[in-house]
Formats: sequence, C-alpha cells, structure tokens
Amino acid sequence: MSIFSIRTVLLAVAVSAWSFFSAAPLSSAATLSAQSELLCSPEGLMRLIPQFSVNGKFTIPDPNTDLPTFLSAQQGLSNAIDMILAQENISQNPSDVGSLPSRPLKFASNWLASEVGIQTDGTNLSSPEAGGKFGGYRVRSFLTGLTPVPLSQGSIYAIKQSKPTYPALVYPMPTSHPCVNRLVLGAYNTVGSWPAPTYALGRYQLDGNGLPMRDKPLVTYLIVNICLDLGKSASTGKQSVLSPNAMIILALHWPCEGSECAHNGIGHQH
Repeated sequence: MSIFSIRTVLLAVAVSAWSFFSAAPLSSAATLSAQSELLCSPEGLMRLIPQFSVNGKFTIPDPNTDLPTFLSAQQGLSNAIDMILAQENISQNPSDVGSLPSRPLKFASNWLASEVGIQTDGTNLSSPEAGGKFGGYRVRSFLTGLTPVPLSQGSIYAIKQSKPTYPALVYPMPTSHPCVNRLVLGAYNTVGSWPAPTYALGRYQLDGNGLPMRDKPLVTYLIVNICLDLGKSASTGKQSVLSPNAMIILALHWPCEGSECAHNGIGHQH
C-alpha cells in the first residue's frame, strides 16, 4: 500500500450481481431498430454521428484545435441518445421492459477524457483546466482508478487516488435501451453533479466468430456528460468550507489500455 494518504471515491453502481450476470437475452425484449443499434458500438456511432469518424476510425474530437467539431459531437450525441430513447420508450411495452433484469454496464479502470469548461467565483472568469487552457484533450479522466469492489448482492466501483480527495457517487441507471445507462453524479467537496443529459454507452461482448453475445453484460465504451459545480473546497482556519465557484464542464470519457492510455495531463477533478 502506498505511503501516501489514499482516500477512496466511491461510485455506487446500480446492481444486483445475479441479475447482472444472468440477464435474459435481448431476444426476449422488444427488438431494437437498426438506428437504435447504432449506439451499441463505436462503429455504429460513427455512422450516427459523423463527427466521430476520421479516415474511417473512431476518433474523439480535439476541443483545442477544433472546438466547433467537439461541441457538435458532444451535443449531437446527447440529442441523438435522447431521441432514440424517446422512440424506444414509445415503441416498447412498459410491462415487458419493467420485467426484464437490470442491465447496468461494466466499467473499465483506466479512462481518458476530452473536455471544455469555464468557471467563475462571481468576479473573475477562469478555466478549470491545468495551465488555464479552455479545453483538455486526451487528459487523464478523474474516473481513472475505477475498480470493482465485490459485495454479496452486487458491486460498488471505487476510485483510488494518491492525492487526498473527497467522496463522490456515480449511479448508473439502466434504460429501455440495453446499450444506454443514465449516469448521475454527486460530488461532496464541490457541490458538483452530473445532470441530464449524461449517458454511458455500452458495446456487446463478441464471441469467437465476432458475433455479439446479447445475453452477456455490456462494456462501457463512451461516456458523454455535462457537469455542474456550484462551489469548491476552501480552508478557513482549521475548518474546510465551500466557497462560491460556478462551473460548467462538457466532456467525453472513454476507457483505454496500455500504451493507449498516454495522456496530456490531468483533467477536471472531482
């Protein structure tokens, strides 16, 4: 164990372990439309939102070099998810959807993010990014360090960081679409939250023939979120208090492995 003080940021993931790993095949639910299926993989998402396609490869836009494309992709994806969920909610039978096992997504432990944001203390405008940059590209997401903590009836995901930090909670909520979870976040030290529209998108696991295993848990491949903070931690004497600090962040988070996790610094921290 590190000699540094380690505080744990708990992210509660909605969960019943047995229902999570023994979910009924999707064939027992309403069949998704071809357009709805596009949310279930990066390849499909490129067809739905062309801003994610660069030379035929799934690519997160860089807000520092092309802010309009980043904002178009982030906002367009949020709106597209809203519309697809609305269509699925209308087309499916509520009783059928309500009787299905819970389908929370699985989360990786290493994450990158691209984000833009601005903050104010009521007098000055500034950036929450390191170095005063307005946007961060391929920065290390605060979700890095996410590790599952097994429980008898489910799982809790925890972020373990070497720097002192304060607890935050993230609650993934399955929707009528098996590839989409809503995400709600509450941060203790910043009065921060992830309001709607904030979503996690999952992809099917593939079998040996490259075919989707629709009865298996889906793995998160992208998070699109908006973050609101209304205050930040400050010290008054020996006491810790919250000082005014209105902030808005728009971000895209995605998991990485190995050399793909090379980053350009630290992004917005909760």
